[in-house]
Amino acid sequence: MKDFRIEREARGAIQFVRLSGSLDMYSFPRLETQLNALFQQAQYRIILDCADLDYIGSAGLGALIGFAKQAREHQGDVKLLRVPERILKIIELLGFTKVLQVFPDEAAALAAFGSS
Repeated sequence: MKDFRIEREARGAIQFVRLSGSLDMYSFPRLETQLNALFQQAQYRIILDCADLDYIGSAGLGALIGFAKQAREHQGDVKLLRVPERILKIIELLGFTKVLQVFPDEAAALAAFGSS
């Protein structure tokens, strides 16, 4: 497995956060720190690009739901982009697609913010 990496890019009012490697209980605190920093800057519109993610643990997914709910309290959201099929199946199996929106491409994710 690759080392976990986070890259951030602002595009107007939307923050793109690219994730790569494994998001597990050891690496999740790094993402949590990044998301909390964005929230402290009143940045609540976040797209997590998961294209290069190898693994995500259920605890990490659960915490992402908490971040999405917190962002929604400020008229924002945390949306998932380009989730690998094997990870998407886990998200669907756990029923998390009821809370976390998953988009196949950037244009769809950006458009979803336009309608919120």
